[in-house]
Amino acid sequence: MSDLFVLHILSPERLNSVLFALIMVSLIGMMTGPSWGNANPFLWGILDKICGRLVEKTYNKDRSVSSLQFRGGLLLTLYLIITGIIAAIALIIERKFAFAGFMDPILLALTLSGGATWSSLIKLHHALRGTHNSKGTLGKGSYYQVAVSTRTNLNSTDNHGIIRVGIGLVATTFDKGLVAPLFWYLLGGLPGAYLYCGIAAARWSLSKDGFAKGIGTLALKLETFFGILPQIISAFILSLAALATPYAGMTRTIRGYFSKTGHAPYAEGGLALTAFAYALGISLGGPVEDISGSVLKRAWVGASTSSAKVERKHLRQAIYMGIMGFVWVFLFIVLALGAWRIFP
Repeated sequence: MSDLFVLHILSPERLNSVLFALIMVSLIGMMTGPSWGNANPFLWGILDKICGRLVEKTYNKDRSVSSLQFRGGLLLTLYLIITGIIAAIALIIERKFAFAGFMDPILLALTLSGGATWSSLIKLHHALRGTHNSKGTLGKGSYYQVAVSTRTNLNSTDNHGIIRVGIGLVATTFDKGLVAPLFWYLLGGLPGAYLYCGIAAARWSLSKDGFAKGIGTLALKLETFFGILPQIISAFILSLAALATPYAGMTRTIRGYFSKTGHAPYAEGGLALTAFAYALGISLGGPVEDISGSVLKRAWVGASTSSAKVERKHLRQAIYMGIMGFVWVFLFIVLALGAWRIFP
């Protein structure tokens, strides 16, 4: 029974869908950039368009914690109901319009992030370097896309802080926008990927990295339950990505995981953010202001001797490391498919 379950999880059909979805989300994401300025998975953006305004109106920090927790529970339920409806529609579409098996990876790609993140951060890097477009301006998307994707008011910090936020986006989208939805897709098919994606989107919208005074508590706890194992997998892959990234350190990254200090709490990026801080030898995190004006007193992440004055070169390294992590995921799927050919 267990052997059949494992074979179903790692079936060639699902692995092929993952490969095609990875190709689509990387190439199309780079060509089109993020939808609505949001470099997170497309499904996050849909749910934010549906529920985002309601979340803004519901959050009132003058309310008691218990009141906000109740409201947060209702909003999380709304996210899950809408996600369930979208997942059901996706399954109907997949069965009615299979397109020779291509519809499944197309629908899976809606739960993933890849090229859109790289596109946003490359624009940010150009903006910080002062590179202008053909009209001689930096363009709205230079900072806007990172601000929307991280829900951060970038006007509240300096260039060092902006770069730290950008690197945090690489870590978050790799963990929660790539590894986690693929993990749950391999376990539960499209419903598994969509369910996790809905929970992660609710957490992104409600929790304020754990500083939301109760309204995001339930969403954060639920996402932690579903995301803790994928986070460990993300950390392993990012260690390999550090090995392939110039001037990054794999052994330094691994030592960072076991360090007694300098870890990012799960709500603030967890092992993925910790990996980037130690791999690049910098400090990440730190207080920021979110788009609604709330101050998020994030922890400092990284070795005690590292500097928080991160530079453009560190952002460039982080983008490269994120892409290498993506490549490693792709290679692992290819190897799994190769194993099917050798051991059918």
